[in-house]
Amino acid sequence: MSTLDLGIATDTDAFPSVDLTSTEIEYARERLGLDVLPVVLGGTALWDSVAEYDAAMRSAATSLAGRNLLLGGEIHHGIAATLRTLTRPAWELALRSHNQGTLTRVCVAADESLCVEASFNEATKIYTLHKVVNPADAVVRALGPSEPMPIAVINAPTDMLSAALNAGPDADTVADALTQAGVPPVEAGQLGSAMVTSTSFTEIVAVPRGVGIEKLPAGVVSVFNTAHGRIVASSSTSADGTQWSSISSGTPQRLRQAVNSLVELLSESPGAVSR
Repeated sequence: MSTLDLGIATDTDAFPSVDLTSTEIEYARERLGLDVLPVVLGGTALWDSVAEYDAAMRSAATSLAGRNLLLGGEIHHGIAATLRTLTRPAWELALRSHNQGTLTRVCVAADESLCVEASFNEATKIYTLHKVVNPADAVVRALGPSEPMPIAVINAPTDMLSAALNAGPDADTVADALTQAGVPPVEAGQLGSAMVTSTSFTEIVAVPRGVGIEKLPAGVVSVFNTAHGRIVASSSTSADGTQWSSISSGTPQRLRQAVNSLVELLSESPGAVSR
């Protein structure tokens, strides 16, 4: 199966999207006997006593039933399928976006038959669940539109590039550090000027799932929105084990390419399903 053909199960076709509270998620998860949600989503509901927990579960059951999401005591099949994939995926993409003090959390997860997206709104404490046809489209949608920064592709060792980008506090200091890292002067100046005007930062981490590999990220893509436009940075490992990073203009096409590369890496992880 190719990266773009994710074999979405037909029994969830009538379930494109749903919003659930933390309590409703907890009720459905417990009812289905599932594990906790991926760490990136956070927002786990907590109660001070058993009585408070029991009352919350009764309220969640009433709320779900009122929306026809709990029929005859059974969780809606679309919610059940989505939560099973989220809690027992073959792999996941964990997205954290920082925008002027606001944190957006998104998880795209896949198993043998389904790919889903879940997001958590820190302000409302609401989860939104979607089925997904293409992981890259889900990431692009989550990030929203932004003009790409016109810049040539920059390649440099990850440790040197990371140190240079954090050299601050002004554009000249960053540009000088980038030049010392081997970046051509023109591109170093452009990138230095952009990075000190960054308004948001998003990290997309590829997480393989399976026995003994859950804590080993397969790759990372970073997205910077700046006053000069969007920049995408991706990482790779050379034959000698050196980590390299590539920075390029943040066009939708480049972002999709970077995310699809993460999915390909995940598909090659031990025990992962091929997408």
